[in-house]
Parts: sequence; C-alpha cells; structure tokens
Amino acid sequence: MKIRIKEKKISITISLFRLFSAFILFFIIVSGKQDIAVFLFIVTAFWSFFEHFIYKKQKSQLRSIVDLLADKLLVNLTGVALVITDLLPLWAMLVFLGRDLLTIIGGSYLFYKDIRREFKATFIGKITLFFQIIALVPAILGEIDWVLMWTAITLTVISAIELFFKSEFRLTRRTDISEFRISKLLKISDIFTLANIIFGLTAIFFAINRNYNYMIISLFLAVLADYTDGKLAKKLKQQNIFGKELDSLADTVSFGVAPAIFGFSLIQTPLAIVSFTIFLFCGVLRLARYNIMDMQDSYAGMPITLNGIIIPIVYLAKVPFDYYPYIYILLGILMVSSLGIRKL
Repeated sequence: MKIRIKEKKISITISLFRLFSAFILFFIIVSGKQDIAVFLFIVTAFWSFFEHFIYKKQKSQLRSIVDLLADKLLVNLTGVALVITDLLPLWAMLVFLGRDLLTIIGGSYLFYKDIRREFKATFIGKITLFFQIIALVPAILGEIDWVLMWTAITLTVISAIELFFKSEFRLTRRTDISEFRISKLLKISDIFTLANIIFGLTAIFFAINRNYNYMIISLFLAVLADYTDGKLAKKLKQQNIFGKELDSLADTVSFGVAPAIFGFSLIQTPLAIVSFTIFLFCGVLRLARYNIMDMQDSYAGMPITLNGIIIPIVYLAKVPFDYYPYIYILLGILMVSSLGIRKL
C-alpha cells in the first residue's frame, strides 16, 4: 500500500459537514425530535471549535468563507426552527439574525470592491458565537436559560456595534474563491454523488420517523450510488479534488450522520450517546484524512461506506439494541485505524 500525504492540499470536508448539518438540524427541530436535535447540534458546534483549532495556521480564503457560512447557518437556522416550534421568542432570533445579516451584507460589499478578502472573526465575535451556541442548547431542550440567553443577546448587540468600526473581512494576498466555479467543477460522475446525498437525507428522515425498513433501503441505495460514482469517475477520468470533497460530504451524511441518528433513535443511554458521538467524529476524521492522502489501490482504515452495509445487517439480524454502542465504537476505531484494505 502506497500512501502519500499532500501537505499543501487542505481538506474542507469538516467545514462542508458543518454547513450541511445546519440544514439537517433545522428539519429535525421542526419535526419535534429535541433529543436527536440537541445531539446533532452539540456535535456540529464541537466540530466548529475543533476545526478552528486544527486549521488556525492553515489559511485559505475559501475555508474562511465556508466556515463563516457554516457558523452563521448553524445559529440562525436553529433559531428559526426554534421560533417555528415556539421554543424561542421571535425577537431573540431576530437579534442573532440581524447581527449576522450585517456581517454578510458588509462582507458582500467589501467583496464587490475587492475580492481579495478573507473572513477573520474578532475576539468579541468569537465569544459571541460561543455564548449563542451555549444559550441555544437549553432552548432546543424546551427550557430557555435566560441568564445564558441575555448574555448571548448582549454580546450579539455589542459585536454588531463593533462591526461599524472594525470589519471581520480582511484583505489577503491569497485568492482561491475565483478558481471554484460550479459549471467547471461538476462532472457526470458527481450526479451519482448527489444521489448519494439524497439517499442519505432520506435515510435520516426515515430514521427520525422510525421507518427503519425504508431507512435501510435508503442506505443500501446510497452505497450503490457511492460505488457507481467512484467507478464512473475512474472510467471517465473525471477524478478531481472537487469530486473528492463532494464525495466526502455525501459519505459523511449517508454513512456518518444517518447511522448515528438511526442508532440514537433506537437507544439513548449515556454510553450510547457517547458511542454515537465517537462514531460520527471518527467518520469525519477518516474522510478528512482520506482527502489529504493519495491512495493507490488501498484504503487506510475501514471505508466509511461499509457502515451503510454493516449497520443495516446488524439491525436485520435483530442484534439487541444494548450491543449497538459497542458496535458503533468498534466501527469508529476501524475507520480511524491504519488498517490496509484493498479497493474493489
């Protein structure tokens, strides 16, 4: 097995995962599944802070913008969903949304003037995001902690005032956004990757509504779409970085988030919650590692796609739910291991 790390290529799989999770979270909250919603919200928020810590020395204009959108969507889509379900006052959501609209509108104007801009949150902006996330957790569970909420609101107002004196969009010498035009990047094989995402989302909605048989069918279809996408890309010689990132996003949704939510809907013991969280973290880490490595004929660690086969088989075999936490932890370990597995 020959593996080469590409040091200059920085994967944005985690950023895309956070971006997509915000939309999934919105529908989960609106569906009234608060327990699953708070699980995904905490996981996504943790990844936000974890990613900022990991990549703080690896600057990229594209990453800074994607991170901005992921953070803003997480807070504001969650806020909108909570207002729809009467778990948060409309005025509180509007305070959060108003501040972020100022950021986006101001940033758009600065981009129009000079595209050489990257987003870099101020200290107050970072503290504000932290307290917004902390304040939304009890709100998702159905009971607002007004001390945390008023702290978040106050900081939000202060950071909004700060924007008039100090922009969070700084000039940079590196400009990589213009290189990414969807019309040039999207290939025929990517259609199957998008189908993978659709089947993954379908599996999530079926899991939330406890239609497990249909969820299993959706996971199997996601596996089929993922396999077809890889083979077609190789045959048509359409393998590229964009396709790799898109494929990782699809796999994170279909074989990371969907199985985790499925397991969470079956058993919610403390051990189970920890194991599903570890499982999802390992899945994202495995894909992020894969995206910065040149793999020749083999995988390093168990492919995340196998979760779309193993977990349905475990369910169909009627394995007791009490064993699921251990199975998920084992699958997580296998994904981040250095185990060499030959490609099919």
